[in-house]
Amino acid sequence: MALQVVVAAYSGSVSEKQREHARQLIAGIKACQPDSVILLGGYRGLMREVADVAREAGLPVVFVIPRGYEEDMYPEGSIVIRTGLDTRERSSILVRSGDVLVVLGGAIGTLFEAFIACSYGIPVLFLRDTGLPSDRFAECYSDGVLDERIGRCIEYFNSIDELIERLCGYTAHRSP
Repeated sequence: MALQVVVAAYSGSVSEKQREHARQLIAGIKACQPDSVILLGGYRGLMREVADVAREAGLPVVFVIPRGYEEDMYPEGSIVIRTGLDTRERSSILVRSGDVLVVLGGAIGTLFEAFIACSYGIPVLFLRDTGLPSDRFAECYSDGVLDERIGRCIEYFNSIDELIERLCGYTAHRSP
């Protein structure tokens, strides 16, 4: 079964460094997990970069979108799931649909998705030093433990290469 990779990424303006992280992530996924499916919460900002690079690489892209994104245009050939929900509710469906959550950097929505993933027992691979507000998260939860009852659910990475190497070790865990 294909690995379903949820990518939590910023919906605002992005830097060239952040775009490069998206390109490297998708190239790494394509190299080691070529049957993977990329799941995103929209087609804006850094999510757009991830989607475009994934489509160019031939990876399937699924958008699980909130009501407020329904009028946006999406790339041809992608799958768009219009949840009719607000962003917070949509995030639960998005994250629960994945085998692993990759945090490429973002703000409150990205952080919310990391919390949701931990609550569902979905591993979180979290890139540091992105230049986005999510960088401060590791200062609060440096050990990757949000709740002692759950244990460590977040792994932090100082480079995209380290994150990709770890991601390559994951396998799909959902039953067909």
